[in-house]
Formats: sequence, C-alpha cells, structure tokens
Amino acid sequence: MATTNVYESEHMSCALGETLRPGGFELTDISTEFCKFLPKDTVLDIGCGRGNTVEYLEKKYLLNSFGIDPSKVLLRDGKNLNPKLKIKEGRGESIPFKDESMDGVFAECTLSLMDDLEKTIKESIRVLKKNGWFVITDVYARNPEFLDLMEEFSFKSCMRGLHDVDKLKAKLKDCGFEIVLFTDYTNLLKDLMVSIVFKYGSMNIFWSKATSCSTNCLQFQQVLAKCKVGYFLLIAKRG
Repeated sequence: MATTNVYESEHMSCALGETLRPGGFELTDISTEFCKFLPKDTVLDIGCGRGNTVEYLEKKYLLNSFGIDPSKVLLRDGKNLNPKLKIKEGRGESIPFKDESMDGVFAECTLSLMDDLEKTIKESIRVLKKNGWFVITDVYARNPEFLDLMEEFSFKSCMRGLHDVDKLKAKLKDCGFEIVLFTDYTNLLKDLMVSIVFKYGSMNIFWSKATSCSTNCLQFQQVLAKCKVGYFLLIAKRG
C-alpha cells in the first residue's frame, strides 16, 4: 500500500503552522538554551521540512544550521522562500554529513517518521562531536500496549509512529547516549488539537482532509484514544 506524506498537505501547514509541530519554536528555544549552543556551532535538523527551524536557529542564535528532509516538495518550497537555506535531500537513516561534524542534532517531531529508528539514532551519534547534543521532541503512547493497532494505517505522520518512551530511551542508551532531560509537554499537543477542532470542526474532518481520505479516520481516532497520546522533550548527550 502506498504511503501518503501528510506533511506535504496544505492542511498540515494550516493546522500546525510553519514548524509543522506542536508548540512552534517554544521547545526549540528551551532546548537550545539548555544545551548552551554558542554562535557558529554547527547543528543539523533531521526532517527539516521547508527549513523553518534551520532559518530560525541561524537568525536567532547565530548557529551554522543545516537541514535534511526526504520530501522534494517541502525542500523546493523552502528554497523558493529562501534560496540561501542550507537544506538538502536526505534521510535520518543515512545522514549525508561526516563523522563528528555536528555540535547538535535536532529531531523535532520527526523520529516518529523514520523507517528505521535505531539506524537513525546510530547515524545521529556518528555525526555528533564528543559531548554533542541530541534534541528530540515527539509524540508517544502513554498506553504503549495498544501500539500494535497502528500497523494497519499506512500514511506517514508522527501520530502513526507514536513512541514507546521506555523503548526509545533504551535504544538511545544502547547506542551510546546519556539521557540528561525528559519533560512531558502534552499540554502543547492538547492546545494544538483544540486549535484544529476550532478550524476544522473535528479531528476526524482534519485527518480526512490531511490524508486525502487515505485512511479510516474514525478508526484512527479510536486507536489514538486507546494509545493516549502524549508529547515530550528529550535531550541526550554523546559521551
């Protein structure tokens, strides 16, 4: 079954804004300040979309920012808006940068989209310098025992790839990361959902439009309810 990339949908941009994630740049600011990045530090945004975060980190924090994304559509849109953006086609499972070339790697609401989570984590630690930072914001299932029900849905969305946080933490540690911060920000996700319902009338209508009717939206909502979706910020450090 073909996979639909909902992030290329105008409805996702309308609902989530330029960052395509809950909270906009709020957690980007919190994590950047926590990691104490310095001007000219080199950072990578995995799943950069149109490059909004890449541009934001350059302008506000004077970071040497790069981005990769597999979507030619989103990259083209970003380049049309700002030709100077350092964004290019690439996947988290095969990051097109040299070993130990990054002071920080951001994966904001994108690890849940990866085809191979463990490979992406290994690639991230490969490109990080010693004591480099891995910033992750993403959705997770507070009832992970229902995650197997997600297997029947084929569209590509972070909600489709909800994390089991305990398994994610274990993978990070196994790959050589030290987890230094984990904070729940489910309130940002709830705020986003309220905004979506206000704009579209219901989450079912939103998912139907965003996925171009490629899934059973009512069934998907029921599975999400069973999983009890949460949102988190996790910061890990390479030893």
